Amino acid sequence: MVSIQAIRTANNSIASQSPTAVFAGATSGIGLAAIEALLQSTTSSKIYIIGRSSAKFAPTLAKLQDLNPSAQLVFIEAQVSLLREVERVCAIIRGQEAVLDLLWLSQGGLSLAGHEVTPEGITANYAIMQYSRTLFMYKLMPLLNKSADARIISILAAGEEGAVNTTDIGLSDPKNDGFFSAMRQGVTMMSLVMRELSLENPSVSFIHTNPGMVSTAVHHKLAETMTGYLAPLSWLLKWGLIPVVYFFGWTAEEAGQVGLYELTNERHSASSGKNFFRLSENAENAGASSILSKYIEDGTQRRVWEHTMEIYEKVLAQ
Repeated sequence: MVSIQAIRTANNSIASQSPTAVFAGATSGIGLAAIEALLQSTTSSKIYIIGRSSAKFAPTLAKLQDLNPSAQLVFIEAQVSLLREVERVCAIIRGQEAVLDLLWLSQGGLSLAGHEVTPEGITANYAIMQYSRTLFMYKLMPLLNKSADARIISILAAGEEGAVNTTDIGLSDPKNDGFFSAMRQGVTMMSLVMRELSLENPSVSFIHTNPGMVSTAVHHKLAETMTGYLAPLSWLLKWGLIPVVYFFGWTAEEAGQVGLYELTNERHSASSGKNFFRLSENAENAGASSILSKYIEDGTQRRVWEHTMEIYEKVLAQ
């Protein structure tokens, strides 16, 4: 276990670094806290921040700039639940940069609103939690491969992997799109695609991490999706789980510090001897997963990857 004090000390030691970074899903919560930590720990960094509204984020962007006047902050407005938007954003970044050092992905999360489909025809929960994140990795890989120490971090739930419905990987059938089954399948798919990419890109470090209990607005947003017969669960979340997380979990600032540590510490670099990491909330190994090992051995990893590529071909070719 790495203490928060040791994590802060390590983060303070990277002052000589000036990385070029992309943050998606980081306009609030853990991601925003990680941006703040990066700005406070480095000099002359260049950070692309992807979000839905430049106007709404403008006051926060100004505060971030005040944290580090030497940094270059670029906000790109986009709805990253749409894969064509992700492709557009990546094209912009590839047109402006020759090298990318850090890629942070924390967009999305599961909703209890029921089975929904995006305008592009794919399951809404997976569009942002799974396909969007993987497309950022895939499209920005040429820049990451040019970095001397490239890192990708996906903030999700490493260690909580579960069964994959191999007959309906994208959960296009509403009967298969249950909240808990979809959550565990999405976590497993994230580990599998990151491992697949790690094999093809040995100089890039792929980090799937579980931040644990963190007190952010995400729990309130989840509660708001619980309507109708789920209203009692909303009440339980608001008056039961959220107070527990507030008193016993990480603050967003602490979780941001942990995320920055995972993203920059040498123990998680490709030069460490491995380039795929599943980490727990304390930046330690999330532990072995028998089901993940099974899916690696029986070819499900490759099937998940091929399914993801089929989704991109279907959507982006239109």
